Amino acid sequence: MITLKPAVLSLVAFSTLTACGASNEVATRGDAAPLNFATSSPELRLIDEQAETLQQMSRDLVRRSTGKGAAMGAAVGCGLGLISASNASKCVAGAVAGGAVGAVVGHGHGKRKVAARVATVSQGDMALSLRNANATLSEIKTSLPSLLAKQDAELKALKRQRAADTITEEAYTARLDEIRATRAKLADALMDSADKARTSADNLGLAASQGQSGLMWHIGAAKRLEEESISTRSTITLL
Repeated sequence: MITLKPAVLSLVAFSTLTACGASNEVATRGDAAPLNFATSSPELRLIDEQAETLQQMSRDLVRRSTGKGAAMGAAVGCGLGLISASNASKCVAGAVAGGAVGAVVGHGHGKRKVAARVATVSQGDMALSLRNANATLSEIKTSLPSLLAKQDAELKALKRQRAADTITEEAYTARLDEIRATRAKLADALMDSADKARTSADNLGLAASQGQSGLMWHIGAAKRLEEESISTRSTITLL
């Protein structure tokens, strides 16, 4: 076992701490509340599940776009158990410059090993999350027209019944409020997805600007998810 002298240890610690700055995560919109639609139907239950799944995937996108949970290898250069992918680039560069990585695994080899691990894991996780999120959004786009058409037909029937005095004003208003609430919550879920997709694209752009390569497809996919979420939201008429 090689024993480092106190002076060497101090130099390694100083170089490591200097290289690792604060995380540059972009603030995200608050998570939308669970949908939990009041009135149950097969279409409503399906789209409820799809929307909540999309929200969860969108949260995962933001987490993965910052490299959380995917940068354990950078601990060699930074002395940290968990850092963001964008910070990893700075930590690796700073640690190598200060001699920290070189003292452990060799100057050039250590830099390549840590940087490659961060880049590979981040890209694979992001690609999988983006594909899953886009697939779930496609399912919502398929289910949504039928649900909205049935709600529109029900609203017309309710108006006729109210005009004919076959239902009370209270019953009409209660059902209208339920439909209004389901649409508002679904619209909010889609906009939450759009916001988080945009945040993910921004985070990936930051990582790319700091030297991480191979993220152009991921940035484009995140932006397309944002656009498609907004487009799907535009099909919902709020009452």
